Amino acid sequence: ASVAKAAQVPMERVRRRAAELQEANPMLGHRGCRLAVTYPEICEMQARAIFEAAAEAGRSAENGRPPIAEVMVPLVATMQELEMLKKVIERTAEDVQKECGVKLNYRIGTMIELPRACLQAGALAKEAEFFSFGTNDLTQTTYGLSRDDAGNFLPEYKAQGIFEQDPFVSLDQEGVGELIRIAV
Repeated sequence: ASVAKAAQVPMERVRRRAAELQEANPMLGHRGCRLAVTYPEICEMQARAIFEAAAEAGRSAENGRPPIAEVMVPLVATMQELEMLKKVIERTAEDVQKECGVKLNYRIGTMIELPRACLQAGALAKEAEFFSFGTNDLTQTTYGLSRDDAGNFLPEYKAQGIFEQDPFVSLDQEGVGELIRIAV
């Protein structure tokens, strides 16, 4: 009710939209950069918040220079996703620079969280200025496990010797680690 009131829309419209956005498997669903591709205004809003904060930090810094802002695009699987969102981020940086009268220093990178991103890291590096590895999501997508649900059977896997360690506690060097080595 409070969302409907704040948005000044009927409650039924909010219920209908919530039902439309419901996902069977949100881990592999409409999140990360996919959400930003579908709703670029989310990417713009987040980038604007980062750049405005950097501009403000620069104004209050002793040297008067903004810090180097790092904007990370999450859950990238394809070059097209990164290119598309990088344009939104760069356009937003230009707008904030004009509005605030500052020169921003920033880098745009991506969070490597999918096996495909590891295998395509060489191509992604042409657009990304840095990588960060999201090992929890990379482990989930490599094993096809949900960290939230795996606790129901991981003890049995450990007891039977299938897993030596919980892969969410200790990085799997042979699988996930190999994907990271390929990416690097």
